[in-house]
Amino acid sequence: MFIRKTVACTRPAAFAGLRRCLSSDTPTIVTRLKADLKTAMKEKDKVRLPVIKGILSDIMYAEKSPASSPTFSTYSDTDVATVIQRVIRRRHESITSFVDGGRPELAEAEKIKIAILEQYLPQQLTAEQIEARAKDVIRKLGASGAKAIGPVMRDIGISPAEASKARVAEIRASARNIVPVGSRYAFHRYKSTTTRPAAESAESSSRVPLQKATVTETSADGRTLVTTFPNGLRVTSEPDPGHFSAIGVYVDAGSRYEDASTAGYAHLMDRLAFRNSERFSSADAMAAIEKLGGSIMSSSSRECIMYQAAVFPHDVPTAIRLLADTTLRPKFLPEDVEELQATVPWELQDVESKADMFLPEKLHEAAFKTGTLGNPLLCPPDQLGRATPSLLADYHKQWYRPERIVVAAIGVDHQELVRMCADNGFADLAPASPAGAAADTVSGHSQQEMPDESRRSWFRKILTGDGAATQTAGRKSLYTGGTWFDAKPDMDFTQLYLGFKSAGIDNEHGLYLYAVLQMLLGGGGSFSAGGPGKGMYSRLYTRVLNQHAWIESCVAFHHCYTDAGLFGISASCRPRNEHALFDVMATELEAVASGSGRLLSRSAIRRPYASQEGATALEVRRAKNQLKSNLLMNLESRMVQLEDLGRQIQVSGHKVPAETMIKHIEAITPDDIRKGAADLLKNPATLIAQGYVDGISKFGPQVAANHGIKL
Repeated sequence: MFIRKTVACTRPAAFAGLRRCLSSDTPTIVTRLKADLKTAMKEKDKVRLPVIKGILSDIMYAEKSPASSPTFSTYSDTDVATVIQRVIRRRHESITSFVDGGRPELAEAEKIKIAILEQYLPQQLTAEQIEARAKDVIRKLGASGAKAIGPVMRDIGISPAEASKARVAEIRASARNIVPVGSRYAFHRYKSTTTRPAAESAESSSRVPLQKATVTETSADGRTLVTTFPNGLRVTSEPDPGHFSAIGVYVDAGSRYEDASTAGYAHLMDRLAFRNSERFSSADAMAAIEKLGGSIMSSSSRECIMYQAAVFPHDVPTAIRLLADTTLRPKFLPEDVEELQATVPWELQDVESKADMFLPEKLHEAAFKTGTLGNPLLCPPDQLGRATPSLLADYHKQWYRPERIVVAAIGVDHQELVRMCADNGFADLAPASPAGAAADTVSGHSQQEMPDESRRSWFRKILTGDGAATQTAGRKSLYTGGTWFDAKPDMDFTQLYLGFKSAGIDNEHGLYLYAVLQMLLGGGGSFSAGGPGKGMYSRLYTRVLNQHAWIESCVAFHHCYTDAGLFGISASCRPRNEHALFDVMATELEAVASGSGRLLSRSAIRRPYASQEGATALEVRRAKNQLKSNLLMNLESRMVQLEDLGRQIQVSGHKVPAETMIKHIEAITPDDIRKGAADLLKNPATLIAQGYVDGISKFGPQVAANHGIKL
């Protein structure tokens, strides 16, 4: 190891710790790395070469990252050592994951890489050296009492190059043994890095000690960690080694919670994401996002507003800063609201021109006429003109409360995630007042009072179609059913949606049942193509699309929410066939519900499958296999994993693994499918149509009566 020579240097005013500089004649870590890189290239060292290239790349990214300290220098051993130690920590996490996954050869490879990296770290201080330095500083300052801990820590000036985080803990222990203090947690008010701004240190000194205030729970399989801050905000993570990390913030808010005065505000909050905030202007936020080079997005649904980012591991601190500012500290400026008022109408026109986006909204409005799930997902034009910065700020204050927020991450060390969340203000967010907390209920009961079976997991979007589900604030959704016809005779095709009330998240068995039924019915378009597993053997494909050339598309759907769901069939056909299409759709649902024997209805169209029994064991098994395949393939996506984790913790407070979901799927029987389909037909139907609708207007009631459907 080279010899460190300490010379006089000026400590930046923004820093709490003392920076030590190297003399110009001492080789730096970067200099050694570059020299060793040339040697490894000449010798074609396949072990050292990728490790050295990787750490030099990490140093370059750290230098350019917005999260770096203002005085970060590529040639500062203090900063470079911090980067190396961070990489070593990540590799230790990978070793744990590889060992748990039964890949000891990969774990051994990681240990070799760690040994190479540790050769470039300066000599670490021993516990005796740390204690000696602490005693020397205390003697010089004449320090005593809790108030002296801060000055002592600053003047000790231990840098990351001289001591790791574990060593810093020893510093605290040494000083605690020497300086008499009244609080066991006094030292937790001060962070150990020398690169933290003094302003942040002063701000954090008023916080409740993190170790004393938080509660961390681990799932039964040991993969999922959940930490709850004193204010009720939850932080959850799962270890998953990879080339990038995923972070998300999930807010329990959405269109179902809105009333006439706030209709569409969740949509506007989504459109105002990553704009002006306390620490970022719109231009700064955009520049930071472009520099990250990852995927950063926001979206709003009926029961959740989510913000997600996928970035390289070394960019996680910057991503969390962006997410924290846009969720906790946004600025609602008049110019931003004016821009929304000018651009959102174009978005509404675009959605209205696309039947696959517009008609599901009309389906919800007709099915839930009393509000909640029937509220508009997009901001209505008249409401848009009444939106003001102050009203949006009030909406943010009402719904962006800590007990309604979950921060989730995949591929991030949990303790580091908790620390970064606390440093960025998630732990400081004021909790709701008792009156406000009392208003947040699920179907009239607080979540804590609900039986465990009523707080089951949120199912993946691929199982439910829409998948938005969370705690209900206020009223329980009320399904009404109804009709809505939009006459546009010039359209090329007539679009029909036939829906019924189905199971919500509070009915776990029904949730999996209708997921299997959706796969069993399946369907597609007239140009659908593919092999097994692509829906070619589903009922709506073999019994509808293959039999009727005049039908353009026919697909089963299932939208699932906390306390209700919508299950049905959407289809399109050539004009003047819409009443016959309605008959075909109703016949297929009745066929699944019939169980055995001939259909009771007097179908207007004689079809070759009209007398077939209900779902067979072979069909149910095929549907379950396809559902399991889709589930597992989708969970291979890191962003799907992230959303699944965040939403499950938000809804039920715990993570249900895929293995448990598969067991629930396997438990579904053909008799369950028959009973579930029969239960659908007991409720009033929701029927909407767009295009040439004369036939459905005239003959729709009679067709419905033939199938026992209530309109």
